[in-house]
Amino acid sequence: MITLFIGSGANAMVYRIVYNNIEYAIKISNKMPTKEYDIFQKMKVYMNMSDLNYKIIEIDIKEGFVLSKPVGTMIKNDDICKTKYIIQILKQLAIGQKAGYVHRDIRINNIILDRNDYAYLIDWDSSTFNGFKGEYEGAFITASTPVLKQYSSSNGKEVSAYYADDWVSIIYMILLSRCSKDKVKTLKIRASHSMAYELIYDRQDILEDKAILPNESNLSDYKNEIGCLTNYKEIIFGKVSIVNDKV
Repeated sequence: MITLFIGSGANAMVYRIVYNNIEYAIKISNKMPTKEYDIFQKMKVYMNMSDLNYKIIEIDIKEGFVLSKPVGTMIKNDDICKTKYIIQILKQLAIGQKAGYVHRDIRINNIILDRNDYAYLIDWDSSTFNGFKGEYEGAFITASTPVLKQYSSSNGKEVSAYYADDWVSIIYMILLSRCSKDKVKTLKIRASHSMAYELIYDRQDILEDKAILPNESNLSDYKNEIGCLTNYKEIIFGKVSIVNDKV
């Protein structure tokens, strides 16, 4: 029995239902219905091998539909940067990475809180295996931009995904939550320069050394630049340390 419409995304609608006296969320999607279920089965293997206190969303398939529990509510913008929630999300992300997956769609819409105040990372449908496997190379920041938009910017071709993409997405999501409204637009514009649209390279170009990458002639310049940045960081953090000591 459907009890509530929860929300919708680019590829799915989610409802709260009661099945055999248990409350679930049911996703009606045009994606592969069993992909997320299969991913969570692999994640559970690593959970059983760990002594740490991990929790992930529970997924089951009933009568051809994917059901998940607990049923939560989307986390609020002011709560996303709380330490306890970030730790809970990172633990789930670590389990996914143990199974070899990059989530690729980490954003506030895909984090829910249950009645016990636990944050769950949901919607692993867009995930893929980590590594240099796509037709394009680039960066993914998905805290506010759907993965599909970045696919369209690469003409539908697969872009390689890496674990670091998810970590960057979490940082970006936190920054968005702490910005004033007038700064959010600016941040999104800045971040777009590191999305697939701006940085994608054809994989064949990389393999054939046609991509714009550092070469031996200018490698020393890169090293000098990195050295300057390192010295600058030491100066800045040194000053901060001194100020903190005085306080």
